Amino acid sequence: MNENPVTALSYRCRFEKCGPIRYISHLDLTRAFHRAFIRAEIPLKFSEGFSPHPKFAFALPLSTGTESLVEMADFTLKPGFVMEGEALRTALQKEMPAGIRLLSVKEEEGKFSEIALASYSVLLPETSPDRIPAAEEALKGEIVIKKKNKKGKWVEKEISGGMEEIRFLEENGALRMEALLSVAGDSYLTPETVIDVLKERLGDESFSIRSIRRTGVYKIDRTPF
Repeated sequence: MNENPVTALSYRCRFEKCGPIRYISHLDLTRAFHRAFIRAEIPLKFSEGFSPHPKFAFALPLSTGTESLVEMADFTLKPGFVMEGEALRTALQKEMPAGIRLLSVKEEEGKFSEIALASYSVLLPETSPDRIPAAEEALKGEIVIKKKNKKGKWVEKEISGGMEEIRFLEENGALRMEALLSVAGDSYLTPETVIDVLKERLGDESFSIRSIRRTGVYKIDRTPF
């Protein structure tokens, strides 16, 4: 660690969020990270203006209750504060709540806007594998849902284009849905929406979600981000 009056280093932290910690909100997750920096005595760069805030941003925030193996957060250190990535990871990990495991802290590469796809593993209720063909058939063809737009008006939206890949597997008496979905712009699609379509098309409310885990994020060419 040393002082450099002109350097403001920017890093990307990759981490997992699993277990009970998945139930905290995105705002609470942000606070947990900010507190970790404070306790570890690692100063962040702040924005300018009337309401300065730390230079800190998460990629693709998740719904409360969703686990993830591929979370990312970008941050910038206070100008003049220099610390190597692995040392940052070690210092911050000591201050993190249970369930958050920092995988790496390295200099930023690529923009979050390059992320186009995300993969999910969704555990569904105990059921017979005989229902897999019906579930697969229910997600074929054009799928139109109603949702509110940014102005609060209900509009129709075709979502099948956002379902890059979906398959169902039998697992210990239950079903698991493995899905690769779009997370880009207006085509953003969540696994919850896919399951809602299943419920409606099959007329079966038993297709409730037991757990969701994000397993990967990718560029448009399907290379890992």
